[in-house]
Amino acid sequence: MLLKTDFKTHIYAELIDAITRADDSIIEEAIKSAESQAKGYLSRFDIDALFSTTGTDRDSMLMMYLKDLACWHFILLGNPNIHMEVVKERYNDAIKELGKIQSGKVVPHGWPPATSPEGADTYFHVSSAPKRETRY
Repeated sequence: MLLKTDFKTHIYAELIDAITRADDSIIEEAIKSAESQAKGYLSRFDIDALFSTTGTDRDSMLMMYLKDLACWHFILLGNPNIHMEVVKERYNDAIKELGKIQSGKVVPHGWPPATSPEGADTYFHVSSAPKRETRY
């Protein structure tokens, strides 16, 4: 879902090149880590539908959070002229917002809910025998 070219809103291209040193697997690993981390928070939604979109169909809010998370994972390798405190603050903000989405305090518009497994909509009842009082 997230591509190296998407980082132009968060990190200058020359800084990306300085950190990766022509090894794009470094930024790809940061992207994978960020997506995995976000998926853990967003399990209430249809993850496949959210993360399979491409181009302009991608959700801008989700993209912003993914870029914040991926930037943090990425810049830990090197710090050439990057304001670590700003990136750390944005990372923490992204985690807080994903936590709000996870708890249901924030429900993003247009995100498809997760499909329930077969039989998940059935009810069950749990009970126990009446409480007994024992006296000596």
